[in-house]
Amino acid sequence: MIEQREPQLQSLAREECLELLGRADVGRIGYVVDGTAIILPINYTMLGGDIVFCTAKGAKLSWLSNHSHVAFEVDEGRPADREGWSVLCHGTAHEVTDATELDSLRSGPMPSWVNSSMDHWVRITIQDVSGRAVRR
Repeated sequence: MIEQREPQLQSLAREECLELLGRADVGRIGYVVDGTAIILPINYTMLGGDIVFCTAKGAKLSWLSNHSHVAFEVDEGRPADREGWSVLCHGTAHEVTDATELDSLRSGPMPSWVNSSMDHWVRITIQDVSGRAVRR
């Protein structure tokens, strides 16, 4: 019989956190509007160490035009194995406006889950990142 070790909670180094961010494609952006926490799922990609996503014109983009501090979280759980990990980032977000960069993003590999015009792209520059994993 194979002996299984008890799951252990481990802190992750910055490099491992960034590697895990690069493996996933759905995360959650968090920000505060009038004292209320807003947390929304987004599909994203990593580009040059930054988180990049597209969004439609609306409340999220409107809020970001006047504020820039955001949180971003991504995780993966394997309940059957009692293992998983979570990465939390804090950073600043801004809409991408450079025409050359927009052309590159629009033709890039990030698959959208919805049909959208992909007119508005946002880049989150990561300032702080931390992560934890439960592993055997």
